[in-house]
Parts: sequence; structure tokens; C-alpha cells
Amino acid sequence: MDLIRIWAIFAKKMALMWIYETDNWMNFDWDKPRLNRLVESTVRSVGFLYGRLSSLGLDDQLSASAENLTDDIVSSFRIEGVSLNTDQVRSSIENKLGIRNRKDCEVSPTHYIEGVVDVMFDATRNCNEPLTAERLFGWHCALFPSGRSGYYNINTGTYRKNDIAVVSGAFGHERVHYQAPAPSEVPAMMEEFIKWYNNDTSTPLIIKSALSHLIFECIHPFDDGNGRIGRAIADMTLAQMDGGKQRFYSLSRQIEKEKSEYYDVLERVSRQGADISIWLEWYINCLKNAVEDSQNVLSRILNKSIFWREHALAQMSDRQRKVLNIYLDGKEAKLTAKNWAHLASVSDDTAVRDLLDLVQKGIISPYPGRKRKIEYAINFVRRDDFVRMFSGARVDMEKSAPYLTAIYLGSTVVSERISKLDFELYQKGELTTDHLLHKYMAYMESNNAEHIAGR
Repeated sequence: MDLIRIWAIFAKKMALMWIYETDNWMNFDWDKPRLNRLVESTVRSVGFLYGRLSSLGLDDQLSASAENLTDDIVSSFRIEGVSLNTDQVRSSIENKLGIRNRKDCEVSPTHYIEGVVDVMFDATRNCNEPLTAERLFGWHCALFPSGRSGYYNINTGTYRKNDIAVVSGAFGHERVHYQAPAPSEVPAMMEEFIKWYNNDTSTPLIIKSALSHLIFECIHPFDDGNGRIGRAIADMTLAQMDGGKQRFYSLSRQIEKEKSEYYDVLERVSRQGADISIWLEWYINCLKNAVEDSQNVLSRILNKSIFWREHALAQMSDRQRKVLNIYLDGKEAKLTAKNWAHLASVSDDTAVRDLLDLVQKGIISPYPGRKRKIEYAINFVRRDDFVRMFSGARVDMEKSAPYLTAIYLGSTVVSERISKLDFELYQKGELTTDHLLHKYMAYMESNNAEHIAGR
């Protein structure tokens, strides 16, 4: 009976053991062959993304970097339920990158937003500088300049002084998702973490990024802001992999999309032993999805660049340029008179006149077969023979998303993810593969120009 009781106590203790209580804390195990293959695949995806970016001019590269940094910061805060003014974040980033603010987005960032952006810039631009406790304290103060988190006073610029746990559920029925180490243990644990971070040179940087985020989250050294600072450290590590160059993918934006899985995997791995394969696999796949998503963002940027080059001499009003940019940025799907009127804050009649003027100038075209609620397509390129560069164009479902695939100049397979709306229109016969090639592959026109010039 005594042995049974002792075993029950031991089993209960083991069930409540957290990862930092294991003997192998920070000496983690994982399935190295399988995860190394996943890392190699992700590194190739990152390389392909940066290869495509070489076709962008410096101004477009800076604009793409500004958009991704904006998404990264706003998403990292939104994961924690904190909303930032996106236009202010973008304005602060553009100022720091030396980009002139767009006329349609003339806002001045607050001192708080400037501090938030400074944290990300310090993490990514100074990615090769050592990580120190003082540096982390500085980031923490920038995130909480008033010394408050919502209604509550918190300790800023120093490690926490109180116990902290992640709990959900009604009073009396609480569920403890995670219990952080005692505050007395935090300084020594952070010293160990910082020493490892600065001295480790053997771990692949993608793996190190995942490890650093996990370790920091497990220690939970601050009263608040641990998730945001943990993701900043992860971004700092990825910036080392990118060589401190402009960032063109947003890990936080992808984490926000997969937030429920993010918290679930963190909770699961925090309750088990030294094998953290499930966390690394999820993290690397999330990063790979972020890079793939940025490929789609990049395609929009490339197409937008081609559009304004093709229509550089066209006479348009400031209002027409402003609304067209909204569509070119992918912030609005259907180009209709009703949507145009709303976006431009004009009457329906004025919207129709704007659209008909653009049709006459060859800048947009109405989709065929519609007499009411007419939708328009943006003509990214004007040359009628553009689609002749492609053959075998088709639309397939891949990874639960529709992709347009074609053979370019008889040899190169190109593929782009298309919107669900365009896929539905394609299925209904309202859009053809030629329409889709014009919309999603317009950036290949610059490649064709280089190909012709080189012959």
C-alpha cells in the first residue's frame, strides 16, 4: 500500500513537472536528420525569395521591407491582444528607412510607436551585437514606457519579482497552462540563456531561432511582454541568417495566422522532457509558410512595379492613383463602382466616371459577360502578346489553396497562388487563364525584356 501511495505521489509530481525542471534543461534533444532536412528546404525557400528580390529596384526593396516590418510588429502585438496603429508603425519605419511618406498615409507616429519600432530595428539591424540583460531591459522599457500594462503597474527594465502563471477558466475551475520558474531563479536562468545565445555557433540559425524563443518563453523573465520580446529575439537570430539585410518575410504575421497551434505546441512542449522535436517542426514549418506567404506579397509588389512602369505616361487624377494603389496592394478584392465610391469617398456617379475614364485609357477592363454590377480587371501589362510567353497554363489546388501554374518561354515552370475570389470566378468561367496570367504573372514582363535585350 505504501509503495502504491509513493508511486501515486511520484506520478502526480511527474505530471506537473515543467520543462525547466528536467535534468537536461537547455540540453535539448530532437530528431536531427528529419529536422535538418526541413531546415535545408526552408533555407532554399529563403534563398529563392531573395533571388527574386534582385529584380526589384532599391526603392521597391525598401517599400517591401517596410511592409513586412510593419506586418511583423503589428502582428506580434496583435497575438497578445494589443492593437497598434498600423499607419503610425509604417510611418515610423519609412522614416527610419529614408522612405518618403506616401500622400495617402501622412501620419505622425507617437513617441510610444517610435519606441516599439526601435526595438525591432535594434533586434534586426544590430543582429550581430551581443545579447545582454541591459539590452533586454531597454526593449522592455520601450514596450512599457509608463510602467503599466493596461490597468496594472508592472516592473519595467528589470526581471519580475513575482510568481507568474498562464491560467484560463472560471474561478474554482482554473486550468494552469504553464507555471513559470520562481522569480528567485530567473536571473541565473537568464544569465545561462544569454551566455548560450552569445557563444553558440554550431546550431543552425533557424534551429537557434526556435530554441531561443522557446527558452525565453519558458523562463518568462518579465511581468509582461515576454511573447513580444521572445519573438524579437527569434527575429534577431533570423536576421543573422539573412546577413542583416532588409527583411522580406514576417514570422509574427504567420504565427498570428496559426496562433492556436502556436500556443498549443508551446504548452505541450513545456510539459514534457528534453525532446522538443514537435516544437522545432512546428516552428520551422511556420517559418516556411511565412516565406511562402511573402512570395505572394512579393509578386504583388513586382506586379505593382510593372503596372506603374507600363502606365507611367497615363493621365490620372490623384484620386484614381490612390484607389488603384489600394487594389494593387491587395487591400481590396472586387474592383466595382460601389467599392470605388466607398474607397474614394465619392458618389456612385463620380465612381463610374472614374472607372470609364480608366477603361478608355486601357488601364482597366470590364470582365466580359456582365451588364449589372460590373467588375473590372487591372491591366498590369498592355502588350497583347504577353500571354504568348506562357504555355500549358492551368489552375490546381495545392495545400488547400489554388495556384496558377504555367511554362514560361517554353522551359521554366512558374507558379503563383491566386485569391479564392479569382478561383471562384475562374470556376464559373468568368475568368480565363489569360486573365489570371495578366494579373498574377505580370512581373515576368521585366524578365522578358531582359531576355529580348540579351539576344
